[in-house]
Amino acid sequence: MSKRSKKQLMGSILLLCLLSFGVVSAEGQDLTLRAGLTKFEFTLMNPLVSPWYTPANEFFGTTHVGLATFDSDLTPLPCLAETWDISPDGRSIEFSLVENATWLDGTPVTAEDVKFTYEYWRDKQLYRQGTTLNLYLDDVEVKDEYSGVINLKESYAHYFLRALFPTVYIIPKHIWEKVDDPKNYDGEDAMVGCGPYIFDGYDEDADTVYLKANTDYFEGRPVVDKIMWRHFRDADSMLLSLKKGEIDVLFDYKTPTGIRAESLESEEGITVDLSPDINLRYLIFNYKRYPMSLVEFREAVSYAIDYQSLMDSVAGGYGVVPRKGLIPSAVPEYKPDLPVSEYNITKANLILDSLSFLDSDGDGWRDLPDGSDLKIELLARSTDSDGVRIVEQMSYTLKEAGIDAEPLILEPTQAGKMTYTDKDFDMWVVSQDPYMSSLSFGAVDVVSTQYGTCDDPEYIELYENMMSARDSAELTAAAYALQDYYATEMPAIPLFWYQSIYPYRSDKFEGWIPVEGYGLTSHLSWFSIAPVNS
Repeated sequence: MSKRSKKQLMGSILLLCLLSFGVVSAEGQDLTLRAGLTKFEFTLMNPLVSPWYTPANEFFGTTHVGLATFDSDLTPLPCLAETWDISPDGRSIEFSLVENATWLDGTPVTAEDVKFTYEYWRDKQLYRQGTTLNLYLDDVEVKDEYSGVINLKESYAHYFLRALFPTVYIIPKHIWEKVDDPKNYDGEDAMVGCGPYIFDGYDEDADTVYLKANTDYFEGRPVVDKIMWRHFRDADSMLLSLKKGEIDVLFDYKTPTGIRAESLESEEGITVDLSPDINLRYLIFNYKRYPMSLVEFREAVSYAIDYQSLMDSVAGGYGVVPRKGLIPSAVPEYKPDLPVSEYNITKANLILDSLSFLDSDGDGWRDLPDGSDLKIELLARSTDSDGVRIVEQMSYTLKEAGIDAEPLILEPTQAGKMTYTDKDFDMWVVSQDPYMSSLSFGAVDVVSTQYGTCDDPEYIELYENMMSARDSAELTAAAYALQDYYATEMPAIPLFWYQSIYPYRSDKFEGWIPVEGYGLTSHLSWFSIAPVNS
């Protein structure tokens, strides 16, 4: 039995159980899940703006779904596409759609919708998916009503499948082909989707969205009849509401901080789900500047970083000191046998001495071999609160090694120009999702939309091997080689790996299937959860 069939069967069994025990409608009331959100406000009821873009649909498949959806380990599962095949040259993906999916208005979901969606996201440059589609998508060929072929400019089909099939959710052509400005569209038909839940209204005074189960959803009816999705102004008020039993779960991309999580773990009726986070927090070097271009200098910097202290102060201890391969353990291609990053000022000083980076003028700071000052700027965006704290703390430990390092905090527009456009920086503390950035290729200087500066031919070859992998085995082999390169050449240094923190009322619902790094409210969970003691 396929995972899809098992999921449908599970949902049907759970629904029958709920009906049998009277949980759904003992008093004529629907089963309701109450969820909280802080990261995004409800503005337009439009699936192409947040929180509908993310987190509702990009990762969780709520009102809209993609050709695939994420399994708990971030591998793609069939969704609107029941099958797909990658061509031998890796430049195309042939897909076959389910034939029982319909839009809310009754119109069938067809290959024309897929073609329109992928080319619309590309042409309108919608988010990071649109950027990636602009780089790699050639066109989508419609073969018949329920099948087609996605043609690519490069042999990147497996990467394309992993990164985009679950996150580019399909929109109805007959509605959106008339919309020129998708992020500002507020027509009454904007929320017409084909997902397991249907938009059922927004109460502006309560700042709450209401969703109801799609009884005609092609994978079967979800367990919960209604979702009340409430926006909170800050995390403290949301978590207080969770403690008081006013909400059941966080339906949010932003997780509580480690400091807040500690207070929740002792609360009766609350369980804190902890899992490795896919998010990368790392330091990137500008290869076009000396001495960042020296691998020995990068290694010295790696020894001058107090990883445990950073993780404790920024993540509240909810994380791990990383291995040198950069890619976090939440990613299926993680290589577990690389050395753990080490804080060792003695080693840092020995390496810097060997480079003749000495204090030649007696001012307490190391100088370059020609006698000029060794000064480093540590860049962070002003809107990145964790990044700001990291560069401030790192400046102190680098100074212990005699490196005059100063934080440089810039607002996002300035930081973007300095990094993406001018590439005029020393070191930058950045956060990145590896699945939409080619498994952490932010450092490579080959993609026009990235900020990388490393033009080492070996690194570029590794990039090509990753992107052109034809299956999971090839991808894993290429990812292992990449991690070996990171461990020795250090184009970027992982600072720590977060843990995802998702508290929920375990006295209300059980059976959640979390997606690593993204939380409990996954597409799979819509069919697996059940009320406690049901």
